Amino acid sequence: MKAVLSIQSQVAGARVGNSVAAFALERLGVPVIALPTTLLGRRPDRGAPGGGPVAAETLASMVEALDADGALRSVSHVLSGYIALPEQADVVLEAVKRVRAANPAAQYVCDPVMGDAPGAFVKPEIIEAIRKRLAPAADLLTPNHWEMETLADAKLPTLETTHAGARSFGKPIIVTSAPREKGIATLYASPQATWLVETPQIPGAPKGAGDLFTALFVARRALGQSVVVALEAAAGAVHDVIVHSALEGGPHLALVSAQEKLEHPDTWPTAQAYPG
Repeated sequence: MKAVLSIQSQVAGARVGNSVAAFALERLGVPVIALPTTLLGRRPDRGAPGGGPVAAETLASMVEALDADGALRSVSHVLSGYIALPEQADVVLEAVKRVRAANPAAQYVCDPVMGDAPGAFVKPEIIEAIRKRLAPAADLLTPNHWEMETLADAKLPTLETTHAGARSFGKPIIVTSAPREKGIATLYASPQATWLVETPQIPGAPKGAGDLFTALFVARRALGQSVVVALEAAAGAVHDVIVHSALEGGPHLALVSAQEKLEHPDTWPTAQAYPG
């Protein structure tokens, strides 16, 4: 069984970053090697988070140790999310290089965690590192709509302009929270095909839904499922988890109590060819 190397934040008291990704991936049966870019007690939006970034040198030494132990030979996908320091981008790229040396077919998926409406929650130098170094190296990007506009350095107010902006990158991009009058649209755009899935919008969704979507999509691709199946299943499962979380009323994604939905979502939206 191939594994996923997930390089993201680790927040002890919240379901974001690797606290979401590792659980979701392994719930679907995909082994995870989880590397933390930062160690925090809680989300920064809830107050002083405690902890702090993992030094790039420390992160790099962990990658070296994994490589020396042969662990990277089992990796089919490298997934990067939140980075806490711009120099961590070089560590991510080195990890991708080492994984591909052992498995040339390995894919690099970059979730460019930079911000959301109404703005950025990382420093400008981190945005620059993602835009200039990580995004060009990725096989797949999974931005939310605000991050898509930031990557494109342009306003993309409609689904049509978002589609054009994504296609201009010449590689597969999944835009979550793409503009739509009603509901939540997830747009997969690649040079070969474009697919759109839509689910109802649930007000007040907890943080971490984007991290969850990307992890579920990568898990299903690692299991050999098609792009369309992975897209539909991931979007449906995220919707179901958000609904379950809203019913529980807690501040975080209710992953444990809703874990069955990750593998067997009740909601299964049909991907539509776009434009079509």
